[in-house]
Amino acid sequence: MAIAHDEMVRAVQKFSGYKAEPDGKPGPAEPAEPAEPAPGVDLDQKFQLLRSVGEECQTEPELKELIARKKQFVLYDGFEPSGRMHIAQGLFKAVNVNKCTEAGGIFKFYVADWFALMNDKMGGDMKKIKDTGMYFVHVWKSCGMKMENVRFIWTSDFIYENATEYWTKMLDISRVTSLVRVKRCCTIMGRDEGNLTAAQILYPLMQCTDIFLLRADICQLGLDQRKVNMQAREYCSSVGIKNKPIILSHHMMMGLKAGQAKMSKSDPDSAVFMEDSPEDVRRKITNAACPREKEKKTAKQSEQQGDTEEWILNNPVIDYIRYLVLENSKGRHQITVDGITYDEADSLERDFIDGKLSEQGLKESCIQRLNEIMAGCRRHFAEDKEASELVALVEQHKVDVLKEKENAEKAAVLRSLQVFDGVESVGLVFAPPPAPGGLGVTAETVLATLRCLVRAKKHQKLILWCEDWSCIALDRLAGDIKAITAYYGILAQSVKALASTIALQVEVMMQSEQILRDPNMYWISVIDAGRKKRRTSAGEEPVIGLDEVARHLPSGESLTESGQVVATLMHVADVLALCRGVGKATICASDDFQQHHQLAKNYLQESFAEVRAPEIDVEKQGSNAMSLVLGEGESIWNSKMKKSYCLEGDLDNNPLMDLLRLTLSCQLLDTGRPLLEVRQKAEHGGDKDYAQMAEVETAFASKDLHPSAFKPALQERVKSALAPLQQLSKDAAFKKLCASLENFHKAQSKKAKK
Repeated sequence: MAIAHDEMVRAVQKFSGYKAEPDGKPGPAEPAEPAEPAPGVDLDQKFQLLRSVGEECQTEPELKELIARKKQFVLYDGFEPSGRMHIAQGLFKAVNVNKCTEAGGIFKFYVADWFALMNDKMGGDMKKIKDTGMYFVHVWKSCGMKMENVRFIWTSDFIYENATEYWTKMLDISRVTSLVRVKRCCTIMGRDEGNLTAAQILYPLMQCTDIFLLRADICQLGLDQRKVNMQAREYCSSVGIKNKPIILSHHMMMGLKAGQAKMSKSDPDSAVFMEDSPEDVRRKITNAACPREKEKKTAKQSEQQGDTEEWILNNPVIDYIRYLVLENSKGRHQITVDGITYDEADSLERDFIDGKLSEQGLKESCIQRLNEIMAGCRRHFAEDKEASELVALVEQHKVDVLKEKENAEKAAVLRSLQVFDGVESVGLVFAPPPAPGGLGVTAETVLATLRCLVRAKKHQKLILWCEDWSCIALDRLAGDIKAITAYYGILAQSVKALASTIALQVEVMMQSEQILRDPNMYWISVIDAGRKKRRTSAGEEPVIGLDEVARHLPSGESLTESGQVVATLMHVADVLALCRGVGKATICASDDFQQHHQLAKNYLQESFAEVRAPEIDVEKQGSNAMSLVLGEGESIWNSKMKKSYCLEGDLDNNPLMDLLRLTLSCQLLDTGRPLLEVRQKAEHGGDKDYAQMAEVETAFASKDLHPSAFKPALQERVKSALAPLQQLSKDAAFKKLCASLENFHKAQSKKAKK
């Protein structure tokens, strides 16, 4: 190519309204002044202009209220850069955009490069996707779209600049959206519900997020996208957002072949494309289906074309005349067929059904008018050097992608964060998330976490990894990031306080902080984890499909929520980031999370030979606990231990015995004295010291050690070991964290009672 890729990017950004921010980062250009409707356009005219764009509107009263309330309003539509552009995306979109801006709107085009990545377009190669996106911008520029109030926004750049707000919003949407609900949106990707990769669950969640981050008042997309737009409205109801996005869904133009309710990019004869030659247009329209009889709508047609009529004429030639010839980007026009001139499509359709017009005459007139309309676009791509080179580049990318798919031996490209560089060994402990229904961080949780770190202490580095953003997706603590942050702050400080008493150096890492070092790279690695495929004798299948997610959830969970899929893929990306650049890594965990970690290990082993998969060191964890909550006073802990269930001879259901085991395994007990020093009257057996845990368990099981003697002896021993936690409770910053978490739980309890 004669023009360098970066130079081409800058050129396209310049004419498309893109600008550079003061810090040098790319960003979407915003209008300097509010958009103004055309002179003389009153509110009713604005409404009629906007309403004429949509075959369906959710809802008309809200649309009227919006244009009365806001002088400036924002509409958006998004396009995947996934190959050539057909005339519905080019010419038809120009018609609709011009109406919207004439009514006073700002129209934001979302050049959805990330969505193309998720949907595996252009082989998942982001450079190829971006080149295709620049070609799209050239087409819109050339086909009569009025650009004054049009803004082009590249998804990857926009998300990078708004990373914290964007991803926490996406996670919050996943928190309240069931997996069944997300899978119903599968048609936006052109995928059947039963053939989804895990990454494609992210697609509708992100598209829903776009609506809110773009501050879109109106979703002006096709009818095939209505399900995800309705999902955005449902989210508003779930979280109490008053002004819901209005859905203005435009008509889905028919494919040229019989029975095609929608144009297909994969079939070159299904549609006229924006750079088609006059000969291409003639061939395609000449061969197009052109029936005279109406048919009853299929379920698929109702979904993609709306439910306004039960019987329709499935005639793509008349569809082209109605939406592209009689009304195009330069205004309303006429068409003459067999000597009869029409300025609207209904009478033309009736005459054709009645046999007053010939099929040959109809097609010939359509061909002539389409070629006239498309002449400007052809001229632009013939005369503009950058545009012509882009077309050639995109065509070459398509050839390269096909070759890459045929090459089964092609090595996977490693894309991920890298937390460490050249570290010999790392011991990894994933901090336990807040328990559903839990009222705070407990001493038992702190001890269980410390026990994992003790097992990993042979490593050069000890990392306590806190998956705070994953907790939003999992609806832990109602997805409240302030409460989640307080929870992990209490847990981390408590673990470090106890670790310091046994000279254990622990580094705490927050997932969100590491993500924000390079958010785009992190989320690309999340997407890659869900879209990576393996070749089998039956064809391609995902390495991590929804079935794999379901089988590898933490113990006791079943797959029902979209947030579980998101959090699972994030966990895989976390493990990859922590293992990359490390000689040896071991994940130390309880048995509840064994399968969750194993999924990440399997992915690394299968996908990335250059990253050593971690070892997994699992230990069974006891389930009995008294819930000694951090921040409670010593007197409350004493009371809980004193009143704790402790049936004589029962080892299996004994929270106090579990607490002793935990404390011992954390190496917190002074080895210079017996494990347990029992002091009791002679008639009850007298004083006795127990050196080993096995001795304590044997004596208790045989009822030689009575609960009345066991409880005070244990209480004295454990209180001493946990003294640093009580000391920590006196620290002002720690008390503030505890108060924050407590206030959150009180607010939730109050809310539940309403």
